[in-house]
Amino acid sequence: MPRYAIAIVNHKSYGDLERCLASLAAQVLPPACAVVVDHDPEPQCAAELAARFPKVVFHGQANQGFAAGANLALRLSAELEPGVDYRLLLNADIELEPDFASRLVREMEARPDVALASGKLLREDGRTLDSTGIAMQKSRVFVDRGSERPDLGQFEEIERVFALSGAALMIRSASIAALEVEGELLDEDFFAYHEDTDLSWRAQLLGLACLYVPSARAVHRRGWQQKRWREIDPRVRRHSFKNRYLEMIKNERAPEFLRDLPVILLQELLRLGGALLLDPARLPAYADAMRLAGSALRKRRIIQSRARALSAG
Repeated sequence: MPRYAIAIVNHKSYGDLERCLASLAAQVLPPACAVVVDHDPEPQCAAELAARFPKVVFHGQANQGFAAGANLALRLSAELEPGVDYRLLLNADIELEPDFASRLVREMEARPDVALASGKLLREDGRTLDSTGIAMQKSRVFVDRGSERPDLGQFEEIERVFALSGAALMIRSASIAALEVEGELLDEDFFAYHEDTDLSWRAQLLGLACLYVPSARAVHRRGWQQKRWREIDPRVRRHSFKNRYLEMIKNERAPEFLRDLPVILLQELLRLGGALLLDPARLPAYADAMRLAGSALRKRRIIQSRARALSAG
């Protein structure tokens, strides 16, 4: 049976993390190891969980963003178990059904071109959809398929999708080298948000597929949805705003971009108007995006070079 390792990023969500770790302990296909990168750890809470889950490796550090934490957790899991076939990246606010990992592994084993896979993510009530994969609209807005809608069986087919949520993402270990750019699987310039769509978009450019497996189910207690948007730290809102531009710089192809440019420009006007009128705290995100544009362009050249080599081969 193929083997997999677990990589989790936590930031002061110990109640969620406890449920997540309990669901890992109940997996039909147990992980070879589990690593938690605990950002800004609370020593007593971390110690209590470490005592309850002695097989889990906890690594505490200052908060460096989800992307950096995920990359570190994946590297630490590789050091502990270098030979595993898959690596399952999780948010702390995910609770897996017992056969979540085994179903993803089985379907990925049958499809060698699949680099990334996830399942049906539900809200806490178990009846409302959170994500069944992610679609990219012509405006370059990414939407979680089915989000906020009742689960009525409308997403019950195994299918390839454009992107997948990073909240519960199975990664084929053999694909990581092709997907990493400058040693990063998830782009650490993003800090938080959009790093999953950026990774999925890159996979598509490199001929690798993203697979949605509806029988693999999990609950996602999505923090952003539990709060009014004004309660979210403005710095976090700015990251989400700026990362749209970074992933477009890195991954756009000219024919598709020019085809959809009128819709993209309309969306940009709407975003600017919304920021000016409703959320001026987001406006510094434009400067942040410009500051990081050079890094994004450098990464774009690497990605496009790999894509051209793949086409030529």
